[in-house]
Formats: sequence, structure tokens, C-alpha cells
Amino acid sequence: MTPNTARARVFMSGRSQHVTIPVNFRFRSSEVTVRRDAESGDVILSEILPLPEVFAALDAEPFPEGFLSDADRDHRPPQSRPELDALLNEWGKEPA
Repeated sequence: MTPNTARARVFMSGRSQHVTIPVNFRFRSSEVTVRRDAESGDVILSEILPLPEVFAALDAEPFPEGFLSDADRDHRPPQSRPELDALLNEWGKEPA
């Protein structure tokens, strides 16, 4: 096995399958995304970072000079989308 590979124990608990993650592979977050690689069939777990960490990482690395320059920007007026406005207004309301 390579240094980035380890074995983990898989077990059942009720109707759920669980994997014991080795210490050096532990996640910092309480949730992960699960996907299957189409070519290899491997199951891949990816950590879901909290939004503050995502924004901090984005803030730490500045955009390259000239990124989305004024000439590259779309200066048209915003589109009128009443259906989207209604959906977003409904979504932002407190549940009854």
C-alpha cells in the first residue's frame, strides 16, 4: 500500500453500512459527500467544509491580475425573472 492508502474495517449497524476511518484520514467536518467513480467503481468520500472555511480559503488567495476585467464583464441590465423572485421570496419566509 502507498502512504496515502490504508485499510479500514467495514461493518453493518442495523440497515446501515459503516466504515472505520483510520486516524490519519479522519475528517474535520461532520458530513461528507459520497460518490462512485464511473471508471473504477471506487467509492469516494469528500469532506464538506464549513462555509466560513471555504470563504477564508478564497480570501487567502487573490485573483490573478486582470481576472474578469471591466471589458470582460457583462454590463447588461439584470433580467426580469418574476418566477425566480417569487420562489426566492417564498424560500426566505419563516415556516408556519
